[in-house]
Amino acid sequence: MVKRKEAPTAESGLKDYRINSGLSRGLAVLKVFGPDNRPISNAEIASRLSLSKATVSRLTFTLLELGYLVHDEASGRYALGPAVLTLGYDVLAQMEIRDIARPYMQELAEYADASVYLGCANGNEVIYVDACRTPASMAIRLGVGSRIPMASTGMGRAILAALPAAEREAKLAEIAKEYGDDWSRVEASTREAIKFAHEHGYALSDGDWIAEANSAGAAVCREDGYPVYAVNVGGLRSIVTTERLKTDLAPRLLKVSQQIAKVARGML
Repeated sequence: MVKRKEAPTAESGLKDYRINSGLSRGLAVLKVFGPDNRPISNAEIASRLSLSKATVSRLTFTLLELGYLVHDEASGRYALGPAVLTLGYDVLAQMEIRDIARPYMQELAEYADASVYLGCANGNEVIYVDACRTPASMAIRLGVGSRIPMASTGMGRAILAALPAAEREAKLAEIAKEYGDDWSRVEASTREAIKFAHEHGYALSDGDWIAEANSAGAAVCREDGYPVYAVNVGGLRSIVTTERLKTDLAPRLLKVSQQIAKVARGML
């Protein structure tokens, strides 16, 4: 049996020849579109990805032909096409954790009159894999598949807090590169939230990501304490106040995370 060659480390500066750059760029184009699927132009995609317009034109043409994008002739802009749904459907269909978590999440959403999400870490972000919402929580339009930053959200901070110390520091070092000169401010609030999570079992985001919204997050961990998923509860600050989170909703959320972990123990 041939041993699989190890990939070059980030510090080496070497490019891994096994990575297909065309596929990587095509997937990067799909990730540019936000939860609202707002149509965007080739020029905007090129700017966001630091690619040439010619390269982006070839990528969008290919994705259009495959059904992953749709094109508006009048505006010249692109939006995600229905074929994108096939990329994640099978994965979501197999995620029994959603079926386990949903009753607990829905009960809390209805009690809080707020949004409750289930998510998992992906790189330096967290991806929502399920959502339970009420009419009052629809003002913040985030759904399954939405990506949120790890450093400034309750859910992301809960995951960071539950990571082993060395892994957490390595992750924070990665995240720091994305913030540039603004990292010192973000880092201070993030580390404060992590410390709070170690003391209380849940993490808070007091308008740190979306200015008009608050949230709390709690990790769903394996028996060894490693975070596999996380849940959060949040909404408009007028409804989900920081005081309400601390005294009522976040402790309930922590119980929800523990219930999910207990029932899903064999799956985590």
